[in-house]
Order: sequence, then structure tokens, then C-alpha cells
Amino acid sequence: ESATSDATMRLGVAAFLSLFLLAAHGSDYVKNQDGASKKQPTTAPTPKESSSAGHKAGHKDSAGAHKQRESASQQAAVTHKSDKSPRKQNGTKSGIALKGKKLHVDGQEFFMKGVAYSPVPLGDDPLYGAPYGDYFTDEFSAFWVRDLPLLNSMGSNSIRTYAWNTTRDHTMFLDMVHSNDVKVAITYFLGSTLQTPISSKEDLERVAQDFAHQVAKYKDHPAILGWSFGNEINGGWNGFVYALDGIFQCGWDPLPVEQGGCMNFDYTNKTSPCVKSVECLYKSLFGWIDRAAHLAHEALGEEYYRLMFATFADVDQLHLRIKMFGHYLPNADLWAAQVYRGKTFGEGEQDFLLQVDNSSAKPLAITEYGVDSYKDSCGICTKKHCPTPCYNTPTNETKGYGEDQKTHAEWVAALSGRLYSTWQNGKGVLGGFVMAWIDEAWKTTTHFPTNICADNTKKAKKGGWKYHYPHKKFDPKTCDFKAHVECPNLNIWKPSLCGQFMPAFPDHYLNEGFFGINKVKGVDGTDVNELEQKLVYVVLQDMWLPKEDPIIEWHKAATATLMAATISTIFITIWACQRHFSLKAAVSAVHATRDPVY
Repeated sequence: ESATSDATMRLGVAAFLSLFLLAAHGSDYVKNQDGASKKQPTTAPTPKESSSAGHKAGHKDSAGAHKQRESASQQAAVTHKSDKSPRKQNGTKSGIALKGKKLHVDGQEFFMKGVAYSPVPLGDDPLYGAPYGDYFTDEFSAFWVRDLPLLNSMGSNSIRTYAWNTTRDHTMFLDMVHSNDVKVAITYFLGSTLQTPISSKEDLERVAQDFAHQVAKYKDHPAILGWSFGNEINGGWNGFVYALDGIFQCGWDPLPVEQGGCMNFDYTNKTSPCVKSVECLYKSLFGWIDRAAHLAHEALGEEYYRLMFATFADVDQLHLRIKMFGHYLPNADLWAAQVYRGKTFGEGEQDFLLQVDNSSAKPLAITEYGVDSYKDSCGICTKKHCPTPCYNTPTNETKGYGEDQKTHAEWVAALSGRLYSTWQNGKGVLGGFVMAWIDEAWKTTTHFPTNICADNTKKAKKGGWKYHYPHKKFDPKTCDFKAHVECPNLNIWKPSLCGQFMPAFPDHYLNEGFFGINKVKGVDGTDVNELEQKLVYVVLQDMWLPKEDPIIEWHKAATATLMAATISTIFITIWACQRHFSLKAAVSAVHATRDPVY
């Protein structure tokens, strides 16, 4: 009996210790949630892991800094040595700082795990209909309610927007972004010279001033990471390089070098007229951006700091232009580019990440990267078989082709991993933004630059693709190389395969409407599309969520504690049983030797 009582007591002690350990771990979890007793993360920190104490970081600007900023461009133009910013790169109230080539948010290093965010619903065309891509005003809050928690759950810590109507208020959107622990890089919308015509130096100044006013309007909002002055501003399709060439009379020839022009000029021929014309063009382009960035930083004042930059297309030997003429842009905080070079950002000497790192004192952000999720048979092209135009459609595809979420996820993961490893190695990369949050059917319509089949008669032009396939008078000779005969897509509600031949992609074809992390399933009564996550969502979630999530760690600790308690209980029970039976045997033996009388 005493042995049984002893075993019961031991079991009680084991149970008490288990509960005590669980309570202790639970207390640690509460402390972690409050920001105290927190371990340093071993992976890229997220806003959830940040402390508000970082808002107090920052230093006063040195004496004469305003004068130094004002003349920064002129000084740099004379020295031709460095594009390093002469300004302070933090603010006493912003919580954002650049330290060398590292970005810090709220006192911790910050790696951009970003997504290109443009929630254009199925059936809308942001270039030809209101709200012209600006789905960030109050009446479109249902989109953010749908998306921001999903972004947060995926592990994303930043988004990038494209359209921004400067006459509307976006405070509610920014508030919701902040409440979901996400930062936003806002693109100040320039569009093309159709939306933002420039024909004089006065026009350039007007646009730069308007940019600064917009930055000042939201200067104290904690959701804002930075501002991009335009999108792919150096791309010829937007028209700004041609307009600047006209304003400053650079004599720049946009044809490729092989055809006698200045595009991709690499300075092997130092007597070429391109030497002066290319410098003139980029001095004017970088100078315009620098003026806008300078005014924006001045508008922020001493207390606030936001990243100021322009987004460039990966064209015209961009890294060489940065190396040669980056000193004309000292007031920008970083270089930013959209890069689509395949499963990597280039190999060896063609590695874009290292090219820019070796060319500049500033860090780099990749503002778009990725591939689409459709395996298109139109990409087939060998010496013996290279069909053009292409007659396949999403509902009539060659066997073995069609939606390919596995390859999509694999390539996006490879690119994301490369960005992160480069960041870890201190190579001046701040992270990037995956293209894109949702599939965008509107990009397959008439205006977007894809390979198309044009009208084949003068009469047809009046009717707008009168002889569009499958009309009996359709002529395949009117098609661009590797165009789909259904393109341009005249039905904005119907996803199509419009895009362009792209050897760097897994199927050698870029399908504009299939880049999304999410598929658009349809439209309900409120015009908010239902979304279906693709495989890449889960893959990015696995890569981006912190490995030491406090809830997961608490569960691990609790499980280990329970396991230890269970094992202890089992051993104690076995010991008690053995003790019980051995005592019983001993008692029986004693009884056997007793005198029967007793």
C-alpha cells in the first residue's frame, strides 16, 4: 500500500512539473508577443519582429547639409567619381534608414519580400477606364480586405503599387497596409508621354514639383517605404527618352548599335558620335529624376526619410549607364529595375545583381521579377520546326502544354532564393517584388505591347480588326513573329495567350496574363474577384515566413515538454508496477512460512 501511494505521489509530481513547464513556456510566448525577451531572428526579419523603438533612431543633419544637397548634382558632375548620396539617409521619426547598402526598418535589417500589387478586376482596363488603375481609394477597400491578410499570411512584408491619382486621398489604404504589418513602395504615376506630356524644361520642373507635393502629403505615414518616380522610365515604349532627346537636342539614335544607332552602345568605339549623345541623354534623364528626388527629400524635412528612386527597364546596358552617369543622380537612394533574364538574374559577367553592385555605391532593388505559369506551345522553335503564327488557345492546347504551376513555382523560388542569398552575402541587394499578385487579363488587350496579328486591309482599319481570326479573310502574313492569331484579345473578360517570344523563359514564351500568384476565378455581386492560390503561394510562404515564429516555437516547446512528461510517467508507472508486484511476492512468501495457526 505504501508503494502504491508512493507511485501515485510521483505521478502527481510529474503532472505538476508538466503543467509548470507549459505555463513557463506560455509566459515566454506572451513576453515575445510584447516585444520583450525576444531572440534575434536567424532569417530575414519581418515587420512583425520589429520594435517601435527604431522610430527613435536617426541623427541630426550636419551643418550646411541643405546647401550640399542643393548643389549635389553640380558637384557630382564635376568629380565624376561616385554616385553616393551626400545626404543623411535616415529620419528621427520615420524608422527607415539606409546604412551603407543595407536597409533598416524600425531598427532591424529589412529584406524586401515584396509583391507587385495591382488588383485590377476582371473586365476592367486601367489605361482606358476609371479608376485608371488606382484601386487604392476608399470605395475599393474590399480588394484590400481580401488581399492584405493573404499577403501577410504568405510572409510578404512589402508591396509595390503602380497607379496613384494625386487628386484623391489614399489614407484608408495606407492605414490598412500598416495594420497588416506590410510596407508599400508607391509608384508616382507618369505612365507614358501620352499621360504625362513633356516638351520643355518647364514641364520637367512642373512634374518634379508635383511629385514632391505628393510625397509631402503622406510624409508621416508609417506604411510608406518609399516612392518610385515613374515606372520603366528609360523604356522607349514610354516615350520619355525621346522627349528628353528633343528637349536637350542630344542627337541620340534609338536604333541598336548593330544597325548604326546608339542603343546598347558599349564604348568600344570611342570616336563614335554616340559617346556624346548617350551622355547627353542620360544626363538629362538622371538629372530630371535627381531634381524630383531632391525636392521630395526637401519636402520630407529633417524628421522623415523615405526611399526615393526611379524604376528602370533592363535595357540599353543599364549597368553601364549607371557606372558612367550615376553621378548625375546623387539624390536617389537606390537603383531599381525590372529584370526578366530567366531562372537567374544572369550568369558570370552577365549577372545583373553583381553588375550593378560593382558599378555603384548605392544598393539595388529588383522591382519586378518572375515568370508566367503557362506552358505555351507557341514557344517551340528549332532549326527544323518554328511555327508562326500560333493557333493554340487555353482551351485548345497541344498535348503536354497548358498551365504549369510547378515550373512557375520552381523558377520564382529560384529567383527569390538568389535575391536572398545575395542580400545575405552583403552584395548591395535590398530584395525584390514578385510579378504579380493576380493574373492580369487586361494585359492581353489591344493596347499592351504584345505580338499581334494586325488588320490586313486599309478598309479593315476603320472597323478595328475587321478581319480578325477566324474571319475567312484573315491573313497570317499580317502577324508578328510568334504572335497568337487570337491576339490582340478583343474580349477583356476572356484570358488569352497574348504575349511575346522570350527565349529566357522556361517555355520560351512570355504570357502577359498568367504572372499571378493567384488565379482570378470570376466576379461576384460586388465586382470583387474570388482568388485561388497557385502553388507558388505555398512555396513563397515556406521561404518567407520566419523560421522562428513564436507560435510555432511555443508549440514545439510544449510538445517536447509533454513528450518528456509522458516518458517520465511511463517509467514511473513501470517502476511502481514492478515495486508493487515484488512487494506482493514478498508478502506471499512471508505468508507461506507462517504457522497455519496464525
